Amino acid sequence: MNQRERLTISLDQPVAARVRQCGARTQGGASGYVERLVRADALREAANSLARWYAANPTYVEDSLAGTAAALDEAG
Repeated sequence: MNQRERLTISLDQPVAARVRQCGARTQGGASGYVERLVRADALREAANSLARWYAANPTYVEDSLAGTAAALDEAG
């Protein structure tokens, strides 16, 4: 189980009010709400990173499939 850590942040009043409002409606309160936002942001960042990698390596899938097919032919 992850150890919890206390964190103090400063937010503009409207943002703080929104965090409290959303936290009141969700499991884990304001902390749970912010934690879910951070996790969603990390997932979005990872997906964008993967998309950039595939864009930089456009033939990766085809090359990998060709390599697998060649290995199967040799083994077969």
